[in-house]
Amino acid sequence: MPKYFDSKLASAAISGSLLLIAAMVGGCATANVSQGTTAAPVSTNRPSQIIVYEFAVSASEVTQNQSILQRAYRAVAMDTDQQAASQLQTGHDAAKDLSDELVRKLTELGFNAQQMPRGTSAPDGALIIDGQFQNVDEGNRLRRLVIGFGAGASKLDTEVNVNQVANGATTQLLDFKTHAESGKMPGAAMTMGVGAAAQGGAAIGAGAATATLGGVRTYASTMGYLADSTAKQIVAYFSQYAANQGWITQEQAQKVRLDNNQ
Repeated sequence: MPKYFDSKLASAAISGSLLLIAAMVGGCATANVSQGTTAAPVSTNRPSQIIVYEFAVSASEVTQNQSILQRAYRAVAMDTDQQAASQLQTGHDAAKDLSDELVRKLTELGFNAQQMPRGTSAPDGALIIDGQFQNVDEGNRLRRLVIGFGAGASKLDTEVNVNQVANGATTQLLDFKTHAESGKMPGAAMTMGVGAAAQGGAAIGAGAATATLGGVRTYASTMGYLADSTAKQIVAYFSQYAANQGWITQEQAQKVRLDNNQ
């Protein structure tokens, strides 16, 4: 193996790649909504509360980075149980980011929104936003970094349910799906030259540091950005329903990016 694949270089390269992706992904990631079923509310009164459950996550749905080099960067002694725990944690981190953003964006619309543990009972007059992750794929960081243009893109797919609690019963109002991915971004080989990418962490890290100075919002991970983009589309889709019910004004209704394949 070439000498430049030592542990220090590996660590620096991964750190640089994450910074670069965080800086660039803001202009490249996309999220859209696939329309599902819609039902009229049992009660037309404005919801007294919106409860957001953290979306369900299955370890089998979480795909970690499959790059040979990335596996080499991890601790060699990691056993199967530890790998499963790491995969599950990736999903839970994304679910936490998503629920936090949903609460924040719903609050900005003027609703009393709170994140609560799954299964928490909701009072009459409340809405419940619940769902599950159908796919949480971190993609391939090294391939995305060096090659770019969609190679190794990260993806986040969800199924969303909005339910109303009225007269002691729970009724589903909305059921739809979302899809988000990191999109087609140029890699370091394109933006800084093949030589810079091959040199590893020092060159990549410097490029990332420069990119973040332009005021681009950064995230702890690409999945964090995809969760934010997903939350934006979920709230936008719900806002249109809420406006039709008179719970918010038509001016507050937000534009939804619908799946073009529908």
